[in-house]
Order: sequence, then structure tokens, then C-alpha cells
Amino acid sequence: MAEGSDAPTRVQHSPRRILTAAEQRLLSHHPGTAAEHRHNLNAPLDRKTDRLLREGGLEDVIALAEIAPGRVAEAMARNRLVLDHFHDHDAHARLLALTWDALDPEMRARNLRRMLMMIQKMARKVSPAARRYDGAEESVPYRFVGEELDVDASIDRLVANARIQHGKFAATRHSDFYVMERSRRPRAFAVMLDESRSMRGSKSVAAALVAAVLLLNLRPEDAYAVIGFAEHARVIRSMGQRRDRDRTLHDILEMRPSGCTDVAAGLESGLIELHKVGTSQRIGILVSDGWLNTGHDPMPLVRRFKRLHVIELPGGDHKVCADIAAAGRGVMTAVRDVSQVPAAVHQCLAA
Repeated sequence: MAEGSDAPTRVQHSPRRILTAAEQRLLSHHPGTAAEHRHNLNAPLDRKTDRLLREGGLEDVIALAEIAPGRVAEAMARNRLVLDHFHDHDAHARLLALTWDALDPEMRARNLRRMLMMIQKMARKVSPAARRYDGAEESVPYRFVGEELDVDASIDRLVANARIQHGKFAATRHSDFYVMERSRRPRAFAVMLDESRSMRGSKSVAAALVAAVLLLNLRPEDAYAVIGFAEHARVIRSMGQRRDRDRTLHDILEMRPSGCTDVAAGLESGLIELHKVGTSQRIGILVSDGWLNTGHDPMPLVRRFKRLHVIELPGGDHKVCADIAAAGRGVMTAVRDVSQVPAAVHQCLAA
């Protein structure tokens, strides 16, 4: 800074150390819940989490949850009455997003409505995808969409209605004129959500958010299916099924990530659902971190999609995700935080 300058000096703050070096070593060896290890881990880390929750230090607890969501989820269960005091805080919502899949059934039931509202609120932050008029061209009454006037059809309409004033045709409504307009071709989407063990933490919430953004962008004539997969695939919502949107999101939030990752199983189930509809616009959206550790080579199935987009979640294999998107003639969008999911889905819909 130049001498005599009145500009304030910027002070560099180092981040607070939440864990001691010993606690960090312990956590690196035992990142899961205490029940997953035959050790007594009710030690400094767990006592520290309990204390931070009682003192309202949710930001510090969030930092711990980013490292060990399972351990923090256990502490949240022990302090469920304390957490009720922070029910309306944004930090509480972020903490739920990080630990959701590790929470016990009672904690999930107590906070399910809040999670659904949070997911739908985030999904609505992105403007709906632009409407595509890519179907057959036809002559229709003007409805503020088409721009090319169909002169012959407009004259026929005026003559048929025989509204003539002072020797001239009188048009009193915009629908008296016909324009050339392209219709919108219906689309079908199959969303395939990875729910293997590597999807623990906030990735499971990101999967539900992908489905929420898609549902809010669908047109009435569009169809969709939702598939979850790990070592096997399961259909959460089949193509053409009449089902409440909240029910679909609820079932996605109920998933417990476990098992190995068989991407081929998810893709095969997605193709089966897409071929249940006759539309030519059949699109797959794969949501995964890209780890492949069981099952067949997915690439032959990838090439059977007319369009396959990939939303890559953190912590996996970037090259696998990129290769799948390229072979599927789709786009690959990397998401590093739950807040980036709506924009990633919007990019897939606009491609």
C-alpha cells in the first residue's frame, strides 16, 4: 500500500481449526458411523460435535459433516431436541442436506417436509427451459407465437364470419388472423440416479434435486421415468405412471446409498422405460460420480440412446462421465455443490 493511503488494510484470516491433529487422524481412519466399526469411537470428535450443537455452532458442525456425515448424523440424533430450536435457520437446512442419507428414520420423518420444500425452492431458482417449437408446421389462429401470416386462411376466416363494415372486412379479435406455427414435439425423459455407496452425503440430495428441476420444466405432453441403480436397478417412477410429484421426490429421498455401481444396469432400465413411448424425442439423463466397479461395460448401451446427458457429481471418475456423454451425443455437466444442480439440469434440457 502506498504511503499516506487511506485505504483499509486487508487482514488475512486463517480458517478455524475444528479438529485437532489427533482427531483428524482418527477420522481419516474411521470416517463412517461408530456402528460400522468395532471400536469405541465415542471420543473427542463425538463429544466436540455434541458440544457444538448444544452451543448453536452449526457452521462448525457443517464443516465436520462435510468430512464425516455419518458421525455428525449420529450426534444430530442425540441432540434432536436442541436442533428443533434451529428449525428455521438456513444452516440447519444445509446440515440436513449433508447428512440426510445417514440420519435415522425418526430424524428423516421429522424433517421430510422441510427437505421437500428446500428442494423445490432451489429447483425454482432457475428459469424454465425455453420452449422449443420443433414439430410440424401448421396454420393456426394467432396466439402471440407465430410470426408468418397465412394470408389465404385469414381471408377465408374473415369471409366465413362475414364481418364487413363500410365495405371492408372488420377484424375485431387477434384470432381472426391465421399464422404459420410449428408445434412442439413431445419428449420423454429417463432420469437414472446412482444410489451406490459412493453417493453418500449430499449427493443423494443432489439426485432428488435433479428430479425436481426436471419435473418443474416438463410440459403437459412430456413423459418421464425415474430409475435408481447400484448393483441392480429399480424403477422409482415408471413411464406414464400417474403419480404425485411429491411422492416421487419422497421416494428418491428415501434411498439409502449402498452397494457397488453397475451403470449398465441403470442404463438398460432407462432404455426399457424410454421405449414404452412412441415419441422420437427420447432423452436420458445419467446422474452419477462415474465410479464403475461391477457389471458389464456400459458403452454398448450408451450408444443405443438417441441422446444421453451426464450430470457428474463430485468424488468420482471425470473421464468416465465425459466418455459416456460423448458416446451418448449429450452434454456432460460437472456439479461440485448442490446449489449448482438446477443450472446443470437446465443445461441438459436446453441442449
